[in-house]
Amino acid sequence: MTVLAAQQTQTVFTATVVETGGLLARIAVLLNPYDVRELSLSLDDGLLRIVVEGNGFDANRVAARLEKIIGILDVDVTG
Repeated sequence: MTVLAAQQTQTVFTATVVETGGLLARIAVLLNPYDVRELSLSLDDGLLRIVVEGNGFDANRVAARLEKIIGILDVDVTG
């Protein structure tokens, strides 16, 4: 018998990155209370990808907070 777990909602944030010094540390502090499943930064493309699982938070508010971090531009939210 196979039991399938309920699919959790995932919210994906992507952003253009123009500065990387200390960036991941600042993002980690900002996202501390959330269930972050993926945090990746492509230095070649200058793109940041964050996948947060679960409900109960305002994704637009999180995106606005990400945009205030120096070096992050144009945050998009899907999910």
